[in-house]
Amino acid sequence: MKLYIETRIMTFEEDNFEHEIVLRVENEIFYGYDLVIEISEESSFVKDRQIEGGKFFSVRDNNSWWGFPLYEIVDNEIIDFDYTQYDYFNDTKRRNILADKIKINYNPSSENKIMRKTLKKILDYLGLEDESFSNYNNKVEKIIKKIPKGKK
Repeated sequence: MKLYIETRIMTFEEDNFEHEIVLRVENEIFYGYDLVIEISEESSFVKDRQIEGGKFFSVRDNNSWWGFPLYEIVDNEIIDFDYTQYDYFNDTKRRNILADKIKINYNPSSENKIMRKTLKKILDYLGLEDESFSNYNNKVEKIIKKIPKGKK
């Protein structure tokens, strides 16, 4: 049986080794698969993970909210992956809370303004002229001047 597998390469601080983590496995071609592995239908992976007639293989932990990965590819074979050995997965709740706080405070328009002004200062300091950037920057500045703060 051919399995089509989507993976992600991850390196963890604990062992500084590249793990090819299994994200998705199906026995039919799907868009975005990374590799194909030939496996016996008697394999414990197939028997334990087959759902709905073999069209979908569960490769994530179903006992947690996060759905941590259960398998990795080593030497072109699917083997068990113990995510509990890695802080990256153990600190998931904290990492998501931080991401939510950053998302609340992140303002793309402000970030673009800071980058645009910084680039302008650097170009001016170096005495360089970039015509496409100048055209863009001038258009943005004209729009800002037409609609002052507090008006909508």
